[in-house]
Parts: sequence; C-alpha cells; structure tokens
Amino acid sequence: MNPQSSPEALPPKPQPPVDYDCCGGGCADCELRIYLRELGRWQKMARLQGIPIDD
Repeated sequence: MNPQSSPEALPPKPQPPVDYDCCGGGCADCELRIYLRELGRWQKMARLQGIPIDD
C-alpha cells in the first residue's frame, strides 16, 4: 500500500439502492446502473491508490 494512501483518502463507498429506489420502468439512468457505475469508479480509485478492497 502506498504510505500516503489510506481508506480515508477515498470518498465513502457507494451504497446499493434499496428495492423501493427502482420504479421498474427501465429508466435510462436506473438506480442500479448509477450504483454500479459509481461503485466501479470507487473501486478504480482504490486500486490506483493501492488500497485493498472487498469485491
């Protein structure tokens, strides 16, 4: 791990949407798609900083 990097350097890990967040209408920016996109960004930032993450 990079000595200057720590989990505190990352923004909070995105939280998955709850069932009632999705309307089931097939929206272009579905809550689940937004979550997965943000989670991917978060994981990439962690990897670039050498911070281990749980997959």
